[in-house]
Amino acid sequence: MEAIITYTQEVTAVVPWLLPLFFGLFGACVGSFLNVVIYRLPRGLSVNEPRRSFCPQCKAPIPWYLNLPVLSYLMLRGRTACCGRHYTARYCVVELACALLFAAVAWNFCTDDIITQVLLCVWVAVMLACFCIDWEQMVVLPSLALVAAVAGGGVSRLSPWFSGEGTELLQGLMSSLSGAFGGFLLFRLVALAGKFLFGRRQQAFAAPQEWLLHQAADGEDVELLIGQERLLWSDLFLESSNRFTLVAGTVTGHGAGAGELVFTVDSLTLPDGTRLSLEEHDELRGTCCGYAARKEAMGSGDAWLALAIGALCGWQGVVFALVGGSFIGIAAALVARVGRGTPMPFGPALIAAALVWLFYGTELSSAYLEWVESLFW
Repeated sequence: MEAIITYTQEVTAVVPWLLPLFFGLFGACVGSFLNVVIYRLPRGLSVNEPRRSFCPQCKAPIPWYLNLPVLSYLMLRGRTACCGRHYTARYCVVELACALLFAAVAWNFCTDDIITQVLLCVWVAVMLACFCIDWEQMVVLPSLALVAAVAGGGVSRLSPWFSGEGTELLQGLMSSLSGAFGGFLLFRLVALAGKFLFGRRQQAFAAPQEWLLHQAADGEDVELLIGQERLLWSDLFLESSNRFTLVAGTVTGHGAGAGELVFTVDSLTLPDGTRLSLEEHDELRGTCCGYAARKEAMGSGDAWLALAIGALCGWQGVVFALVGGSFIGIAAALVARVGRGTPMPFGPALIAAALVWLFYGTELSSAYLEWVESLFW
């Protein structure tokens, strides 16, 4: 290993762009694997079986020569070779983004320890996967966040200077642990506060309204129609702990009488305590005089992302990610013209802010301290 490090240092001194180029090419290949992770893990599929990538449209295996990072998408112009259908540009974007991020790691963090750079790339790759999964599915997989946290802790253990804690190994490890668990607890507290302040919604009707629960027209979601209002199940139950109650409600075909009808993500509890499984009913209908919704204002998955961010960037990075991610999220909502009340994943904005801190955190900290000093001197 020492010989490899010495050789890398000698080559980098002569040709400084060679190592970032190598990391970038390797990053494009990792990005191709990340596309497999992004597609399969949220759907409960194994990343190992089948071993060969397959077409998301017709499920036909993709030969290796049509699975080249970035190039295959450009050559095929965004169409599959097997069935000729368009597929999302996300595949190409992820491969290109991973290549650029890996190259940026090699360029910005020229260390004597190649393992530190590798662990940084692992952290970046996993966070990129979390970014895309949350963007597409609005879910954060704790298993991925834990992998990133371990990689971030490894960086702080091997290179304590990275977290700004001097050169002592124990100091770097303690900074990582405090940042990880502090970030997790901070985001859980923010989520609880948001749930208390903004997570409740009530509506009362002057006259009883009919309600209908059935499959949405797109076949992907379930919708609840109450009078003229349409509520999507995916919006009501971003978290499994959410509850939705119909006030003075009745259910056609069930003589439980009028009372509170309490919906969870997969069940309905009648006023007499009878529990109906939603999977066993194609549709349910009845009447109600109002409703009350109780849901999380921030998903619990964001706390796992904060744990991964804190493990690498420390508590300063967590705070910056929370504040910076909020501004990024607001800007993205304005650009996309997302209406009030429409759910948006916060994870991508959080990860974007964390990446800004990763590459520019030192400069931002210095600029902030200079600004504070200018206020008092």
